[in-house]
Amino acid sequence: MAGKNQSTSKPTDEAQDLFNRASDNLKQGNWKDAIDDFSEAIRLHPTAAAGYRLRATAYIKAGNIPRAIADLDEAIRLKPDDVQLYYERASNLFRQRQLEEALADCKKGLELDEAHAEFVALRGKIHAEAGYSGRAKADFTRALELDPVNASNYLVMRADLSLSLEERQEALEDFNKALEIKPDNIYALCRRAGAFWGLGYKEEALGDFSRALELDPENTWALNGRGLLLADMARHAEAIKDFAKAIEDEPENPSPWEYRGESRFQTGDATGALGDLNKAMELDPDSDRIYNRRAAIYYRTKEYAKAVRDHMHALKIDPNSAETFNSLGWIWSTVPDPTIRNGRRAVDCATRACELTEFTNPNYLDTLAAANAEIGKYDDAVRWIEKAIALVNKPDQREEYQYRKDLYANRQPLRVTPQ
Repeated sequence: MAGKNQSTSKPTDEAQDLFNRASDNLKQGNWKDAIDDFSEAIRLHPTAAAGYRLRATAYIKAGNIPRAIADLDEAIRLKPDDVQLYYERASNLFRQRQLEEALADCKKGLELDEAHAEFVALRGKIHAEAGYSGRAKADFTRALELDPVNASNYLVMRADLSLSLEERQEALEDFNKALEIKPDNIYALCRRAGAFWGLGYKEEALGDFSRALELDPENTWALNGRGLLLADMARHAEAIKDFAKAIEDEPENPSPWEYRGESRFQTGDATGALGDLNKAMELDPDSDRIYNRRAAIYYRTKEYAKAVRDHMHALKIDPNSAETFNSLGWIWSTVPDPTIRNGRRAVDCATRACELTEFTNPNYLDTLAAANAEIGKYDDAVRWIEKAIALVNKPDQREEYQYRKDLYANRQPLRVTPQ
């Protein structure tokens, strides 16, 4: 009998040793070794749910979410009443944007423990991503009630949702409460800065970004945020310093290169601006926004052919960009250089921009009017600019559009020399 007990315990002992070694590798960041050890341990002890759960963690760290989900499937099969397993699988399904499957796991998990606050909050995030904002807010509020100890986290989640819905005052109130609890929360500081900025409180926003950078001087998110705010305040020299620091800290991040390029152009450094945008493009060649931004600089420096080339490339990346269609329509209908203008293509592009925005964007209607004027359809040009005028409230913009309406009524096309 002793020999029999010894022989049956050996694989279990070996599996435990492998689990221990795999766990050590997991702690040390040796993901591949951890996966290999967990795999061998699972082979020896295939009914231990913990093995699949821990290997799933290693797969997540290694960036292989589908394999992690497969392991969590097996762990749940072995332990169908484990709430935490459902939470972990729902979290990873959410990361994969498998929203319906993630919500199904939330339903199962919360049937097992309806007071699991983190699970309720996770469901809120999934609801928000799926577009169910009312349900999401209700979930975040419920999580607050269930777990007041971690109220700051749930307040930030609810504030983030409000900010995404452009409910900036509500977002500000929740960020304020969250920061009363945890005043050094860098994420909340940067997000509250966004709420302040959106409400027009730029100095307050600047204070939040600066406080975040006092806490973490190398936080590139805060550096880029403050830099963009300073640029919006026309403090481009200061913005350039923030973007330069962000580039120093994360040279492979295309964003600060792109942002610095725009601020450099605003200070009159077109060569430096183009150099920065070229670097951003090298780091992120599939960004239509960077191509459009470089095109805008070429347009403003009157290199119209290069601007058209970049806008056309941006359109290949995103064939449904109303902004890009509008930019091409504007160049082809308004630039002073007759070798660049192309009225027919301008009408096609401006029409497509308006179609994509359901004829509700006054700037795009303005371009459509100019394009029609370029091909001699002045009555249509007047009709479209009148629609644009009806959609704007700013006096200076209405005055500009009225000038163009008079131009078209007098059978004259629009010519614009970029400043």
